[in-house]
Amino acid sequence: MNVSPLVRLLGTAAATLLGAGLLAGCSTDVEPFVPREVAASTPIDPARPCVRQASLAAQAPKDDPEPSGTKATLSGGVIRVTGGENVTLGALSRAVGGSALREVEDGEWLLSASMEIAPGASVRIAAPEVNWLKLRSDATGYTTIKVAGGGLDVVGSCITSWDAKARAVDQKPEDGRGFLLARDGGRMDVAWSELRYLGHGEIESYGLSWRVAGTTGSITHSVVSHLHFGLYSYEIDGLKVTDNEFHDNALYGIDPHTGSRNMTIERNVVHDNGKHGIILAEDCVDSVIRDNVVYRNAHHGIVLYQRSDRNVIEGNETFRNTAQGINVNESHDSVVRGNRVYDNGESGIGVGQTSARNVVESNQVRGNGQDGVRLVSESADNTVRANTIGDNSRYGVYIDGDGPFDVSDNIIFGSRVGVLTKNTENEPGSNTMHDNTEGDLLAR
Repeated sequence: MNVSPLVRLLGTAAATLLGAGLLAGCSTDVEPFVPREVAASTPIDPARPCVRQASLAAQAPKDDPEPSGTKATLSGGVIRVTGGENVTLGALSRAVGGSALREVEDGEWLLSASMEIAPGASVRIAAPEVNWLKLRSDATGYTTIKVAGGGLDVVGSCITSWDAKARAVDQKPEDGRGFLLARDGGRMDVAWSELRYLGHGEIESYGLSWRVAGTTGSITHSVVSHLHFGLYSYEIDGLKVTDNEFHDNALYGIDPHTGSRNMTIERNVVHDNGKHGIILAEDCVDSVIRDNVVYRNAHHGIVLYQRSDRNVIEGNETFRNTAQGINVNESHDSVVRGNRVYDNGESGIGVGQTSARNVVESNQVRGNGQDGVRLVSESADNTVRANTIGDNSRYGVYIDGDGPFDVSDNIIFGSRVGVLTKNTENEPGSNTMHDNTEGDLLAR
């Protein structure tokens, strides 16, 4: 292996080189690193799950638009809304009569029939008229809200499943559970609201979903917990997911999927979910994942998977996830920049499975259970530069991929080995390395 003299000698003669001025401009000084303190996840009472609704509703803008017209029918256990703008639940209840939709207590509503919102119609579920909307969900069946080409606004409300016999939310999703879905060119916007205990594993039924091209929407300033997926999208363009909390969902916190693009995922807190915190999977491109706090998820924190290309992962804090803080897998041409990635159970940042032309730069990668940065499994042409990579348990940078790689201008310290490479064609560039207990560079 043709290793530059600077890299080869740094581990054994750093003091000599520094004394001679050969490492001018390099310093072993590292800025202090303070991990974020986070509380344990707070249990939710299944009988009274709407713990944040009042405070969220109080912050919501007070600009309720006037409703106009209501056209709705009840047939076959489905309320079909075919006309009217900003239709309220009160107006719908009067239009269809009976017990399909009724106010059971002041501000608390029970939906006992599913709702479909057709093109040309829009429904508004908003506080103070609707503080809590319960979707019937029990052993006999469940109800849903489907935006089938129309529009839905949820503002300042709490929406959950509800089992009247148990007097609690439905905690048995295996036999089905109510959900919200927008598709067929519809629009669904959720703001300042709570969504809890919704969804199950059948397609389109995950809890909160946007599906097929032409469908639009957003979720902002809201709390989403105990859904099957916290959020799911399919072939959606321009979805905005900002300033929310996603926690304790059965699988993923935020899961844009299959051809979703141009998304903004910013300033969310994503924690304690049953698999990944945030995952873009299968051709999810040209999106931004920025300034999120992602922790204690049961696998990776943030993931790009299967041709999820040209994305930016920037300014996030991802820590105490069971596996990797950030994982780039079979995805290309993305930038992972300015993140704090620390205390994850496995490695900090992993780039693998044919991933190419990604740039990992200016990140703090500290104290992870295996390696700081991993370049593995047929990945190639990736750049790792200007990162601070310290106190990781095994290797600062682990290289076991086809390459070539550009690993340069990093500060790498406090691990067992600074850089380990298994491919003799991959020669690290100039890095500042110190205090790695078994050496700064190891080739196998």
